[in-house]
Amino acid sequence: MHKSSLLGIIRTFTPKELIKFEDFVNSPYFNKNKNVINLFAEVKKHAPEYTGEMLDKERVWEKIFPGKEYNYGIMKNIIHDLSVLCESFLSEEIYSKKESRRSIDLLESILKRDLKRNFENSYDAIARTFKKNFDRKNINFSDEYYSHQKKITDLYEGFLHLYDPQLKNKITIIPSCEYLIYAFLIESIKMFQKVIGHSLQYNHPLNENILYNVFKKLDEGSMITDIIEYSEKQPGKDHLVLKCYYSMFRALRLNDNFDNFKEFKNNISKVNDILPESEISFLYYALMTCLTNLKITLNNFGKEYFYIIKICHKRNFLLNEDGSISPHFFFSIVNMACSEKELAFAEKFISEYTPKIPADFRESHFNYAMSKMNFLKGNFETSLEYLSKIQNEDKSMKYYMKNDQITVYYELNDRESFEYAYDTLKHFIRKNRLTNESRILTLTNYCGYIKAMFKLREKFDSYEYDTLKKKIELTKTTNKGWLIRKLEEIKADNQN
Repeated sequence: MHKSSLLGIIRTFTPKELIKFEDFVNSPYFNKNKNVINLFAEVKKHAPEYTGEMLDKERVWEKIFPGKEYNYGIMKNIIHDLSVLCESFLSEEIYSKKESRRSIDLLESILKRDLKRNFENSYDAIARTFKKNFDRKNINFSDEYYSHQKKITDLYEGFLHLYDPQLKNKITIIPSCEYLIYAFLIESIKMFQKVIGHSLQYNHPLNENILYNVFKKLDEGSMITDIIEYSEKQPGKDHLVLKCYYSMFRALRLNDNFDNFKEFKNNISKVNDILPESEISFLYYALMTCLTNLKITLNNFGKEYFYIIKICHKRNFLLNEDGSISPHFFFSIVNMACSEKELAFAEKFISEYTPKIPADFRESHFNYAMSKMNFLKGNFETSLEYLSKIQNEDKSMKYYMKNDQITVYYELNDRESFEYAYDTLKHFIRKNRLTNESRILTLTNYCGYIKAMFKLREKFDSYEYDTLKKKIELTKTTNKGWLIRKLEEIKADNQN
C-alpha cells in the first residue's frame, strides 16, 4: 500500500478533515461496502505519517479478513474503492464552499423539475444574495461574479419562456449579454497576464499564442474601448473594474511606455474598495509582472518593485491558499530587498517565510537568501560559501547564482575567478535558452560592465569612465545601483 495514491491523498488531510472523511466513508449515501470502512479504520491508526510494515497489503488484509488467505484482486479493489472515495471527498469539500455554483445548480435542478413556485422564491433570494455578496466583496473574483450572474439570468429567461411568456418583457436579454462580455474580457486579460508571465519565465514566443494575437488585434481597433465606454453609461461601478483590467492589459502589451504602468497602478487604487482582497492581491501580482516586463530603462525600478512587495506583505498577499509561498516569489523578494539595502525587512522576511517554502525548495532558497544577506553585510567569502551549498536549482535560478558569483568576485578583486565565471555563464546561456531574451541581455550586459570596471580599476581613464557610466544609466541592466556605486568608488580612489 505504501506506493498507492490512496496514502498520498490521506497524508494531506488535516485532523479535522480526517474526522469528516471518516463520516463520509461511513455514510451509506456515499459508501455501502463494509470492507472499505474496515480498510480506512486500519489505515487511520497510522496517522499522520502512514508508514511502517503494518501498512503492507498483506498485514492490512489480516486485520480486515482474519484467518482468510490473501487475495490480491480483492485487496486491490478495496484500495481502489477507498481511493475513489478520497477523490469524491476532495470534490465535495471544494463544492461545499462554492455557494454561487451550488445556487446555480439548485436553480437549474428546480427548473428541470417544473417547480414553478420554488423557482420564483429561490431565484429572488439567490439574485439578492449575489448582488449583496458583490457589494460586500464576499466573492473571489469579479469575472466569476459576472459569469454567475449571466447563468442565473439565463435560467430566469428560460423560466419566463416556459411559464409566463407574456411576462418575458420583464427582462431583456441585454443583462445576459453584458455579463457575458464583462466576464469574457476580465477572464481573458487575466489569462493574458499569465501568457506574459510564462514568456518572461520560460521564453515562450508571444507571436505564437492565439490569445496574445487576438487581443492585440482587438486593441489595435476600438473594440475594447467601445465596451468600456458602453459600461461607463450603465449604472454601478462595473466600468471601474473593466478600466482597471484594460489598463493592466495595456501595461503588459505596450511595455515600452512607463505611463501605461502608472495608469494601471493608479486604477488599482480606484477598485480597492470595490473588489475582494483575493482579487486585489492578484492585481498587485500582475503589477509586478508589468514592471518586470518593461522594455525601458527605469532608474527607480527597485523602489517601484519594493513598494509593491511592502503592500503585499502588509496586506498578507504573499502566501498561497495552502499557506505556502511560491519559491520563485520568495527568491524575487529576497533579491529586491537586498538590492534596495532593506536589511531589516530582508532578515525578518527570511525568518518568517523560509518555513513556508515547499520542502523540496526550502534548503536551496534559504541558502540563496543567506548568500544575499551576507553579501549585503560585506561578508563576501561567506556569501560564496552559501552559493556553493545550493543543490538542484532550476535553470532560471542558476542565471542569478552565476550573476551573484561574478558580483562577489568583483568585491573580492578576484579577476581570475571572475573571468572563469564569466566564460562559464556565456557557455551556459548558449546551451540553455529557458529564460527570455530580455533577461539574458540584462545579465550579459551586467557581466560586461563588471569586466569593464575591472579594467578601469586596474588602469583608470576618465573618458572610459564617463562612457561606461552613461551606458549603464541608459541601458536596462540588473543591479544598476550597485554598478553606479562601484564606478564612483573607482573614480574617488583615482582622485586621491
